[in-house]
Amino acid sequence: MIGPEYHELERFLPDDHAKISTAQDMITEAYRDAPSHPSKLLDFGCGTGAAVDFFTAMFPGARYYGVDIEGSPEVSSRTRADADFRSYDGDALPYDDRSFDLVYTRQVFEHVRHPDIVAREIRRVLRPGGLFIGSMSNLEPYHSFSIFNYTPYGVFRLIDDNGFDLMRLRPGPEGISLIVRQITLRRIRNFRLVYPAISFGALVKGWDVRRQNYLKLRFSGHICFIARVPEQLNDAAEITP
Repeated sequence: MIGPEYHELERFLPDDHAKISTAQDMITEAYRDAPSHPSKLLDFGCGTGAAVDFFTAMFPGARYYGVDIEGSPEVSSRTRADADFRSYDGDALPYDDRSFDLVYTRQVFEHVRHPDIVAREIRRVLRPGGLFIGSMSNLEPYHSFSIFNYTPYGVFRLIDDNGFDLMRLRPGPEGISLIVRQITLRRIRNFRLVYPAISFGALVKGWDVRRQNYLKLRFSGHICFIARVPEQLNDAAEITP
């Protein structure tokens, strides 16, 4: 179950724990010991605006901006108007270069038709040293006009190919739990089949925490990540289509 592709990702796999994470957990992790917090952040694919409350509590005083395509099911159901929400065309973000300290995305890229274009746009609007944090679907079933799913290596390639430094990958909920949720239309708390088997295998075979994270990522429904824009940017380093 451990092949050469493991070594491509090993440096991004944490060795502290192999617990289930969420996109918001990655925000907390990234800023836990940070000397400063973002003053301006973008919620990419903000949908209903549900993340406003989290960021208001996490970063008091930070300026929150949310962007999404016009007419998505989630945008259509938005009722709140207490933040700066904007629509965009699915490609070009309506913000100036180097505008944000943080771009957050939670289960959005499976709906993006031109992911490389959008990843470059996110890099464009982030300041040098800015963070790109969130989660992407791996084994999540089709939903809400989704188009793509991303393997762990696919997340790395999307991020690395478009000028970010990937820092960390963690497994979200396992794929089978999301499949069962789609079938039953119910969120069954703590429903897991594959992850306990991996934890048991770790005890029997002596797998370290990095290998446990890798195996869980292979069977995860969501892949959580932290990436950074390099501090030193110049015209030669800019990513072009």
